[in-house]
Amino acid sequence: MFLILTATNLVACGHKAKDLKPATLLKAAACTFDRLSQRSRDTIPDAVLNSAKCLVIIPHVTSEPGSHVTTGVASCRETSEQWEKPVLVSFQGDRVRSPGGDLLIFILQDTAAHALRSGGLQIRAHKDRTAPLVKTTPMPNQVELAAQSLVYEHVTDALYASQVRGIVRLEKTGGSLREGAPVTDESSQQFLSSLESFFNTIMPTGIVVHHTAVLPGETALPKSRAEVDEYHRTRGFEIKCFGRVYHMAYHYLILADGTIQAGRPERCEGAHAQRYNSYLGISVVGDFSSEDNPKGRKGPIRPSKQQIAALVQLCRRMQERYRIPLQHIVRHSDIASTRCPGNEFPFTSFLQQLQSGEPGVQRSTTH
Repeated sequence: MFLILTATNLVACGHKAKDLKPATLLKAAACTFDRLSQRSRDTIPDAVLNSAKCLVIIPHVTSEPGSHVTTGVASCRETSEQWEKPVLVSFQGDRVRSPGGDLLIFILQDTAAHALRSGGLQIRAHKDRTAPLVKTTPMPNQVELAAQSLVYEHVTDALYASQVRGIVRLEKTGGSLREGAPVTDESSQQFLSSLESFFNTIMPTGIVVHHTAVLPGETALPKSRAEVDEYHRTRGFEIKCFGRVYHMAYHYLILADGTIQAGRPERCEGAHAQRYNSYLGISVVGDFSSEDNPKGRKGPIRPSKQQIAALVQLCRRMQERYRIPLQHIVRHSDIASTRCPGNEFPFTSFLQQLQSGEPGVQRSTTH
């Protein structure tokens, strides 16, 4: 699957639109990724981003009628977390809806990927299909993901479906993206760093409640975020987001006394529930499974009142901030084959408190 992004807000990113040298293109693209990660009022669904195999980014600096040619760059994944050094491409097309906007085209099929590698990728408009966005379609279905392409425009920190059409070509013909015109190492690294953060950024669409249980190799429950962070580091849960590396898979940890400790930032993809990593992960310290902790030898068999109060307060804040509906607040066991957060976790009572607006006592949040 390919992602094609045209970054045209060059002036806002500190570049003149007419100055389209390779290094300038890469810096403008990096700036666009950063703006999308940090400021966009809507985002591209996590399922679309995670399926991407390649990306092409092309400055589109005009909306005049007819077809025109602009230059851009392309990059493909080497692994799920690593991208190849970008090379130069060109885009010829029309029907750009918003002057100065950023055009994003996600190519979903192997046939389209082959076309780009062969030197010519055709982008066609589809009036009967619109590109999904998180606020309306947080989890696209297989029919939507089976489209040849999904096209967006990014204007003034907002994303819209687009009907652009055109063709993408390598600047130098050849059977591989590696045969395209190369760009400089320094600007490539900036581009790749911002690209990685962009693909690791989410707009939270729900909340998954976990318990920590006793970490493997330990004899007692974790007492702090640092212990969980170190264990998750050894598990390879690392993510690079907003220029930093994070290990803890959860977004928040709630200690036994109700203290809330922050993990990775809310806008960074979690690593706590397969296919639901655009959901915020909140883990309550404890083992609340009667099967795994029948006599309380691994700690209390139920969360403390302080933990539940803190969880209610935290979830309310997340609901208000991201407009998360109650039905998108789930247990890990609701979406995966696991006992987490345990059958002794009072989930029904917790949801009732959350829905009723009952006040709770919350201890400080630490970062």
